[in-house]
Amino acid sequence: MSGYLKLAGKNLLRHRTRSVLTMLGIAASVGVLFSVLSFNKGFTEGLAVELERTGLHFMVVPSGCAHEVAALVLHGAVIPKFLDTKVMEHVTATAGIDMATPILVAQLPDQQRGKIDLIYGVDMSVLSAIKPGWEITGKIPDQDNEILLGYEVAQHEKLQPGDQFSTGGGANLLVSGIVGLTGSQDDAFVYLPIKTAQKLLDHPAAATAIGVKVTDPTRMVEITDALTAAVPGIQIVTMGEVMNSISNLAASARALSLAIVLIAILISAVGVMNSILMAVFERTQEIGMMRAVGASRWDIFRIILEETTILSLSGGLVGILISILGSRLIEAFVRSVMPFVPSGNLISFDPVVAAGSVLFIFIIGLCAGIYPALKASKINPVEAIKG
Repeated sequence: MSGYLKLAGKNLLRHRTRSVLTMLGIAASVGVLFSVLSFNKGFTEGLAVELERTGLHFMVVPSGCAHEVAALVLHGAVIPKFLDTKVMEHVTATAGIDMATPILVAQLPDQQRGKIDLIYGVDMSVLSAIKPGWEITGKIPDQDNEILLGYEVAQHEKLQPGDQFSTGGGANLLVSGIVGLTGSQDDAFVYLPIKTAQKLLDHPAAATAIGVKVTDPTRMVEITDALTAAVPGIQIVTMGEVMNSISNLAASARALSLAIVLIAILISAVGVMNSILMAVFERTQEIGMMRAVGASRWDIFRIILEETTILSLSGGLVGILISILGSRLIEAFVRSVMPFVPSGNLISFDPVVAAGSVLFIFIIGLCAGIYPALKASKINPVEAIKG
């Protein structure tokens, strides 16, 4: 360690409380910056993986909002519109379709238990294709009276495969399997054959959407155009459009977050400048003595600038550490306020993002320290000693 750096460190330790508070202000800014950038990276990668895992290329839904479709595709959200399953005839008759399944997602009130069940009706023969990442204890239902329970539902009801599950319609269904923890809204649903779901809702020909997989993705536009022309009143949303829709929504939230981060960083920079300026004013005579015994202006400038460097780098590293340790809490908060968040861990340590965040605050810190350093280097030794 150079003599300049040792001296800068000793100067900061002379006012520990002020130095620690300044460092914590920097740490908070860097922690938020790293969390936002890391979450954005994890969000984009997680969304791409989750869309790929659906095993579907596009969804046929009633005309409506693309965000609702995104919620349905990724998390089984309830859409207050139904599609007539007769549309399936047109879908399966369209050339290039490899697989198609109706999906019925709805809320089923249960007055006896005083709660509402979220049900997800689907053709069970294709469930493995549209939910390939699931780990199931038991088996996929192969009878109309059998169901799968999401992890949270099974835990709350304390049910195991082979137990009976009573629904809001008074029906008793057999639990054939339980879906392992996914960390998404999939954990809160009851999965059952599409015909059973239609019967419970008293909508024998209803579907929320039809999920479609094509044989040749390069013919996607041709297939969707043909289907749109054949069936009026429907909306076709591809997985790419779903991703764009959610990414645009996330981008708005990210822009607001980054604006807040920049404000916090500016406040931190002002804090650094104020802290170093106060140290300079308090040490005016000391700096004058250093100049009198031979220290050059560059020496004084360098010592003050290295104090800023220590504050910025230590604050940056502490901020990264805090954000990593609190990543699960940050994710839990984001999931509670954002409508669409991919499952899995979205904030993880990325050396490139971490290095970029620390480098950014280091540059900001240096800029904030230049004025105090210049002011210190211009102190007249004679006037400083006189006081």
